[in-house]
Amino acid sequence: MEKPKKLAGESPLGETEKDEIIHKEYAPKAHRIGLTFSLIQIAIFFLPPIFIMFYYDIPVNWGAVVKGSIATLSVSGPFWFIEPISYFVVLGIAGTYISFIAGNISNFRLPVSAVAQEVAGVREGSHEGEIVSTLAIVATQVMLTLATLCGAIFVTMVVKLLPKGFIASFDWLLPSIWGAIVVQFGLRRWQYAVVAILVAIYVVIYAPIPGWSQVPILVFFMAILGLKLYSKKIWLIAAAEKKGGGKKEQPESDQK
Repeated sequence: MEKPKKLAGESPLGETEKDEIIHKEYAPKAHRIGLTFSLIQIAIFFLPPIFIMFYYDIPVNWGAVVKGSIATLSVSGPFWFIEPISYFVVLGIAGTYISFIAGNISNFRLPVSAVAQEVAGVREGSHEGEIVSTLAIVATQVMLTLATLCGAIFVTMVVKLLPKGFIASFDWLLPSIWGAIVVQFGLRRWQYAVVAILVAIYVVIYAPIPGWSQVPILVFFMAILGLKLYSKKIWLIAAAEKKGGGKKEQPESDQK
């Protein structure tokens, strides 16, 4: 099997050395710190209602709690499994922990991580991509903190002066970001992008399935399709021939 082309940002270390550094030094610390702060975050989420309940001696209506929990889980529950699986390859280990603790994943962390890895010349899911993604996401958190501080001070006053039509355009911000991500990855293998868009149109608009199941169906369908086509070298061979001027590369045994 032909080795993938070496990118500009790849480390000169061998794969064995990189695996040892990541799995023995980097990953254990990332999981330990990430899990610790994730548990702290969960505890912080429950502190306000617990404080109010005990401080003001307010009884808990457990029936309403269960009913509200079921309603919330029916909508957001599947995404607890879908989003980590979908985003992990791009975000990496530490990037996934930081992103899910800090939030703003789809509209901020994911695009920044993907662009940073492309600019740095590394592959998503590689050891180099892991490091670049983490650095990019940490930088986004620093910038987001500063931007939030400025926004809390100035943006509220500025928004009041903007026309209503301009404010309504903010509703298209998230679709625009997702469109940019689709184009960015779609340009690499446009065939996959076309298939993904067509299947998404059918699943979302025409398929008689509940809304919460649409995302997992699309994610797993494209993952299985990508693995199947990659194993059979479909579309990859055509791209290689186009780069090589229409000539297939022959094995060394055939060239002798």
